[in-house]
Amino acid sequence: MAIALISFGGLAAERSNAAAPKLSQGDRLWFQCRACHTLKKNEPHKLGPNLHGFINAKAATRPGFKYSKALTTSGIVWNDAELDQWIKKPNDLLKGHRMNYAGMTDASKRALLIKYLKEKTR
Repeated sequence: MAIALISFGGLAAERSNAAAPKLSQGDRLWFQCRACHTLKKNEPHKLGPNLHGFINAKAATRPGFKYSKALTTSGIVWNDAELDQWIKKPNDLLKGHRMNYAGMTDASKRALLIKYLKEKTR
């Protein structure tokens, strides 16, 4: 009887895993960002600004969001290189911003996150 229950439990787990959508690595990396940011056009700002259309845009230009003076006067343009440095460690790129994020040290993960952001914010 115990063997039948174990086998049935294994089948149930297998079925539920197959039904659950698989998250891409980009989705998993984005998970920590979504508490403060949104990606789609016309979604509201949160603690951080909505990121729709921000790739290759000047920093601190999303209408309706109050940015730090440091970011507003930074001259940063969100290209791949600047984004990589920002995601790696924001405080090394710019002092005085208000984003509460320590950074992501793994370069391959940063590249995946940037790719994801480029796809999702068009």
